[in-house]
Amino acid sequence: MGKFLKPAKIVILLQGKHAGKKAVILQNHDNGTNKHSYGHCIVAGIEKYPRRVKKSMSKKKIALRSDMSVFVKVVNYNHLMPTRYTLDLGDAVKSGLDMAAFSSPGANAERPEARKEGRELVKKELSQRYNAGKNQWFFTPLRF
Repeated sequence: MGKFLKPAKIVILLQGKHAGKKAVILQNHDNGTNKHSYGHCIVAGIEKYPRRVKKSMSKKKIALRSDMSVFVKVVNYNHLMPTRYTLDLGDAVKSGLDMAAFSSPGANAERPEARKEGRELVKKELSQRYNAGKNQWFFTPLRF
C-alpha cells in the first residue's frame, strides 16, 4: 500500500488534548526514531480557531476575532485521521522550524525557546493564509 501520510497533508487528531482539531503534517517518520520507536509525525494545527466575522464589524473587532492560537507536537500515526485536503506551509516554515526541538524536548537543552519560536513562525504563516482567504476549510472548526 502506498504512503499517504506525507508532509502538507491535513489530518484530524483523534486522541489527546487536541482531539477533533485539524492539523497539517510538517515532517513524518514512518519507521520511528530512537526516542519514538513507532511511526509518528510532527504536526502543526489550530488550537483556537478564528471566530466568525461580519461586514458590519469594526476593523478593531475583526482583528480581535481573527486571532488564533496554534500548536506543534509529535503525534502517533494511530491518532490521526487523514483528509483529502493539503496545505503547504512553504519553505520558510520548514527551514525556520527546529524539528529536533519538537521531537525531543529534553535533548534540546541549549535552545529551550526553540519550541516557542516555532509556534510563532507557524502562527504567522497560518494568519497570513487566513487573512488572504486561502484554505478556508482549514480555518473553520469541525462541528460534531
